[in-house]
Amino acid sequence: MCLLISCEVGGDSVPAALIRTEGDAQADSKSSKHFETGPLPDRLLGDQSALYVAKRLATGFDAPLIANRYSPQLIDVGRSLHHRELFPKLTRQWSPDDRQSLIDLIYLPYRDRIRRAIAGGLLRHSYVIHLSIRTFDLRSRGKVRRTDVGLLYDPSNNNEVDLCLDWIDELFDEAEMLKVRRNYPRRGTTDSITKAMRSEFAGTQYLGIELMLNRAWAARDVSLRDQAIDGLIWSLKTITDGVNAEAA
Repeated sequence: MCLLISCEVGGDSVPAALIRTEGDAQADSKSSKHFETGPLPDRLLGDQSALYVAKRLATGFDAPLIANRYSPQLIDVGRSLHHRELFPKLTRQWSPDDRQSLIDLIYLPYRDRIRRAIAGGLLRHSYVIHLSIRTFDLRSRGKVRRTDVGLLYDPSNNNEVDLCLDWIDELFDEAEMLKVRRNYPRRGTTDSITKAMRSEFAGTQYLGIELMLNRAWAARDVSLRDQAIDGLIWSLKTITDGVNAEAA
């Protein structure tokens, strides 16, 4: 069994080609060194809570972590190229050439890293579990989301179903403080990097699970957060260790 952790939304960096000063723009607005957009800082917002959890999970599992270093305010590498929210508000009105540059510079290389990691894992192991880490807001349309953890999977994939059901059972023992729901706050078959990889690795033992965490607790720098994350780790380890023992 091979476990892969990824975080598509935790980065806050901006590509060097996009970091411009007003002086740069006045000196040469058509320079091949820069995009034609206006000045950007060297840092933008990213989902630091998701990245924190992803790093802690990777350490706890001793598993590889692939994290997008660039801010999701530029492009969402978890979306498919045809998705209407591929480009966030900041870049949606950029020129077609500049948006294509974001695809070439950020999106495609990240997707290729994920793809190669999965392919390599399948060559060396019987199956690959890919956990994609994101967080969600406490409130949606004025209503409080009373869920701590969402496990998003494809209901038509029996292996993913079994994994998530077993994980929820183990979480009841390891982290009873967490309220867990399946395919919430959205369906596991909606547009995502795990859905894309399921399609690319159809017919293999690839299991793509989105682990979505309520920011109400995942963003709080308190010991209870780490206890909850440790519960996620130990509960999944109980399942995977059991499977590995049976295989041996």
